[in-house]
Amino acid sequence: MSDGLAHGVNIIGTFTPIQLWAGEPNGQSTQGVAASGNTFGQVNARGETFKFPVVALVGGYLVPWNPLADSNNPNAWASGTITISSTGPLADETVTVNGDVFTFKAVADADYEVALGATVTETATNLKNAINDMREAIGLGVIATSAAGVVTVKAPGDAGNAVTLAETGTNVAISGATLSGGTDSDAEIGGARKPYGVLPHALDTTVTGYNAAVDTPVFISGHFNFDALDLPDGTAYEEIKAAFAGTPINIQRLY
Repeated sequence: MSDGLAHGVNIIGTFTPIQLWAGEPNGQSTQGVAASGNTFGQVNARGETFKFPVVALVGGYLVPWNPLADSNNPNAWASGTITISSTGPLADETVTVNGDVFTFKAVADADYEVALGATVTETATNLKNAINDMREAIGLGVIATSAAGVVTVKAPGDAGNAVTLAETGTNVAISGATLSGGTDSDAEIGGARKPYGVLPHALDTTVTGYNAAVDTPVFISGHFNFDALDLPDGTAYEEIKAAFAGTPINIQRLY
């Protein structure tokens, strides 16, 4: 394919739309300037290859986005726990996640209501599900998991450390007032941790004759194919979606 490649480049990468978009083709294209000295959609300096060039915006220029830290491990997540013990909470007691209040009920029939289970494990599972059902409203990429009577709340990066926890429940304990342990990567230029868009083709501005900033179209909305990145083995769909939270890119599971 050569049509549409930046500045006449005709040997770098291919673009197959069905691989890039899922659902309705409602992507919109905008013009961006790719920073010189970078490779997009190919092998980067650490040997990591991406099928499609997801980009970050740093200083007005497009640079490669990379979800990995220099150690080739995902960035550290901020985390905290909500532990339910003994017979569990009482009806109308609460747990609050980042300002969003979840209320325990004998029967849950509305958002932010958590059904009291027959066991602490069941109640913890119900709380986990309630948090994940409202995670878009909570924001900051919050994800909850549960095991036995413990609900673990995670949020990506340093921003996740600001997620607050609180409780008024009998037999309910939180690990702290906020999540902790989240860190951001400085693995890419400007610490480019936030995805901005997707280039419609691979682009290498280090190629002889093209070693300068170049204009290139960027998709900034649409249903992005969650499988279009070579992510580390074991990366969960929820983690991929959280990495793109708050960006113009929509991540949808393909069925």
